[in-house]
Amino acid sequence: MCSKEGMINQALADIFNEIADILDIQGIDWKPTAYRKAARVIQGLSEDVKIIYKKGGIHALEELPGIGEGLAKKIEQFIKTGKINEYERLKKTIPVGIKELMNIPGLGPKKIKKLYTKLKINSVKELKQAIKEGKIRTLEGFGQKSEEDILKNLGLASTAKSRKLLSEVLPVAKKIVNRLKKLKSVKRIELAGSIRRKKATVRDVDILVVSSNPKPVMDLFVSMPNVKKINANGLTKSSVFLKEGYGCDLRIVDEKSFGAALLYFTGSKDFNIWCRQVAIKKGLKLSEYGLFKGQKMIAGRTEKEVLDKLGIKYVAPELRENRPDSRRINQKKAEEFMRY
Repeated sequence: MCSKEGMINQALADIFNEIADILDIQGIDWKPTAYRKAARVIQGLSEDVKIIYKKGGIHALEELPGIGEGLAKKIEQFIKTGKINEYERLKKTIPVGIKELMNIPGLGPKKIKKLYTKLKINSVKELKQAIKEGKIRTLEGFGQKSEEDILKNLGLASTAKSRKLLSEVLPVAKKIVNRLKKLKSVKRIELAGSIRRKKATVRDVDILVVSSNPKPVMDLFVSMPNVKKINANGLTKSSVFLKEGYGCDLRIVDEKSFGAALLYFTGSKDFNIWCRQVAIKKGLKLSEYGLFKGQKMIAGRTEKEVLDKLGIKYVAPELRENRPDSRRINQKKAEEFMRY
């Protein structure tokens, strides 16, 4: 069973994400998407799945967004036995070394599948040898740049974990924000992403800044003492990998678009899709640059301004894990999110 109370949700989400990766490598079409959606839902729960199951059994699990009968049975099995038979079976279908490859930043399931099927690469050792022999760059969808990126990222594979506890990442993120905030050219700065949604675990750090002079901001960001590797360094976006073992992205956005960008980069993915669909129904277009009617921007400075124009009540970031119009959320709850 999960060793720490309250960590079962993350353990299940990690398993579902790994199942999705394995299925992707095997070329299965729709199941990976279902598993990843279920993982996002479970990660976003404010209550332990054990408690949900104890209160209402498997039917209570089926009431969760994106969790059908099959996935509910797997969750039930994990609660009762500490393992999922399907996951144990799938792990045996791929070579042990494939899992090593899945830990390399930027090397997703589709690329791993191509490496395995075309070059018979199923370990980090074989990958390094193929790079040495110049074989990776000849593969369709890779090229010399991809080969160079993989080689650089191999050095990060040992430290890059899937997710980190919010309690570990937040102090580091706040320290970065406070460091950048001291610059006179920084007019506004906010954390975004899963940190802003107060997820129990996060994959990386996202920071948005409004600045009339981006260069000093970016120079300070990429030269921080805890930067292990600079992935990108530009005037609108810079990306680094921190010594703490996760990535951090900094984006400079226009003040008039800050609210739209904050909404977009806060997420979640499901919530963003829902907002865009609401916009489309109203004949509008929503992006990280603003809310547009034709070519004219009609909102973007603040999240509230954007949501007001869409006819959506302001939703606190920690409540943005799922679509409010999910078929598994009752109408009363959906109406709490929207007004027309």
